Amino acid sequence: MAEFMGGTAHPQPAEPGVFHYRRQVAPMLWAFAALALAEIGVVHLLMWHWSRTAAGVLDGLGAALFLAMLVLILSLGRRPVLLGDRVLRIRTGLLVDAAIPLGEVAFAQSGYAPADYMPGSLLKASLLAQPNVLLLLKRDIDLPGPLGRLRRVHAVALALDEPARFLLALNTRVKNAGAEASAVA
Repeated sequence: MAEFMGGTAHPQPAEPGVFHYRRQVAPMLWAFAALALAEIGVVHLLMWHWSRTAAGVLDGLGAALFLAMLVLILSLGRRPVLLGDRVLRIRTGLLVDAAIPLGEVAFAQSGYAPADYMPGSLLKASLLAQPNVLLLLKRDIDLPGPLGRLRRVHAVALALDEPARFLLALNTRVKNAGAEASAVA
């Protein structure tokens, strides 16, 4: 499948092993950013009547957080999920960057049922979007979550633009990794 990259009018072929998620995740974040911008204006007007100093401080804080949100949204397109020969690198903008050895993946499925998983054992790397891919791991492993904080997870939920292509590539690589491991043993 072709997708439009970098604002060009010419479709670029999908790279093998590179899986984007910006079409799934970015629209919700853009809506959230628009709400945040409206809130900054309302807070400014309300605070201006009470204290101009407080209004200025909150304007600066709101602008800094709004810029951080824009940086996060723009980083979504530059940091895709990467599927290598031995490692799956889960990335969500600048917030999540975790490497999962393919030997630790038990199976992957499309869809997601949040009631089936303990809140602490799931790394939901889809931010505000509904996940469309779920990876179950063979055992609990420590992965860096948002902002690099380590947590023990048993499953990873992703919202990818092309979940079928990802699942096909992942299942092929996991089978090949399993075949190599059994051949060595």
